[in-house]
Amino acid sequence: MARAPLGRQQLLDAARAELVAANGVVDLNALKRRSGLSTGALYHHFGSKAVLLVAIYEEFHAGLVAAIADDTIADEHGWGPRERARTRNFVAYHFADPLAELLLGRISTEPEVAEVEAATLARIIESAGRNIRSGQESGELDPSIDPELAGACVMGALRHGIAEQLRRHPRPAVEDATEALWRFIAAAVGVEAVASAISPASTPAP
Repeated sequence: MARAPLGRQQLLDAARAELVAANGVVDLNALKRRSGLSTGALYHHFGSKAVLLVAIYEEFHAGLVAAIADDTIADEHGWGPRERARTRNFVAYHFADPLAELLLGRISTEPEVAEVEAATLARIIESAGRNIRSGQESGELDPSIDPELAGACVMGALRHGIAEQLRRHPRPAVEDATEALWRFIAAAVGVEAVASAISPASTPAP
């Protein structure tokens, strides 16, 4: 992704670090110290702290979309292997970002972030429905499944499932977390989980 203008990116990077250090809280004085910029810079680039938090969430989501895009799983053939590979990329992306647990929990309760998150989830669910429908059209998924409903259920469970995995101590390995989530997804859409499993070596990292 293209980098934001320097002052703006400094604030984004500093706010991310501060959120992690302060368990989901951004204090303006701490942000000033960490970024080396004034409060005026914050208002110049974002207008408010809430808009800064929205920008962080949007940056996180853009990275997630890139990590699970079709071109990251282009070498996999068949709906099951492709979607298991996508699930692994989804898990690996969340496990690699120290902000993921906060963004799925405490920060998402901020009204401005929650509004953006709701719109983002709606787009993800719509995409999941199309993906399930494509599997039905190719004859790989049960045609009697309601693709939109299944997409909503799968994505809701996947979001809460990854949040649960992130909270665990010790945190499970990426492959173990992937397998646990994939077995649920496969069962939900009628795919044989074992038959569609792939080896870690054949899965591209996000």
